[in-house]
Amino acid sequence: MFNCKALGFGFGFGLLLASLKTTIVHAQTAPGFPVSAGSSLGVTFGTNLVSPAGELIPRADTANPPNITAPTWKSGGKAILFMIDSDVARNNTRVELLHWLVSGVTSTGNNSKLSFPGPGEAPYRQPSPPVGDTPHAYTLVLFPQPDNFSVPAQFTGILQTRVPFNMSNFVTAARLSQPIAANYILVQNLTGTPTTTFPPPRQTNATTTARNTSAAGFPGAAGSFVMGGGRVLWVGVGTAMIAGVAAFAL
Repeated sequence: MFNCKALGFGFGFGLLLASLKTTIVHAQTAPGFPVSAGSSLGVTFGTNLVSPAGELIPRADTANPPNITAPTWKSGGKAILFMIDSDVARNNTRVELLHWLVSGVTSTGNNSKLSFPGPGEAPYRQPSPPVGDTPHAYTLVLFPQPDNFSVPAQFTGILQTRVPFNMSNFVTAARLSQPIAANYILVQNLTGTPTTTFPPPRQTNATTTARNTSAAGFPGAAGSFVMGGGRVLWVGVGTAMIAGVAAFAL
């Protein structure tokens, strides 16, 4: 006999697993970041291993570039590393600032540690959010390096000014593919007394992100359904759980 209860429970449980998988996949980059990665970079500032993603790191610990590993990167070749601050205050809004861009990155094979050929096209700049501002989110993301890669012409100036950067547009212009892995940190400057006011924190809900952010055009780019810092995802989990229980009770 056809078991509707079992089928309903299985369907609901399947939705739950899919929702949990989506949560895990999109948790490696900061909420609202326009690209996503399914694997985590190992990022260590000094002796501080960033775990979980989004850990609040003392600014003093970020004075030097982190040590980075990419345990899931097995294909060899070269890669490009970015570090992006998503929360820079400018003209009463929030924009991206390029903190680090280095191409020609390779894996040493020693615990998957990344090796950098030099300071990069945009050498590492320490996170320095202004005093009194909310914590800034800094995403580190590693992409496979295309053959004959060069910084797109429209971005050469930004290597010096660093702001405003646009990760989505860079990905499209440079024809980058799915990221290899990512991680992010939060940093807040608590060293003095605020001397200015700041715009509201960057909104990352689905409606605002869909309206204001041009998502990068490759599989795995973050869709609006995950831009709510996990809120929309957990609605999906709750719905899946309810569907499974309700079906099982039939």
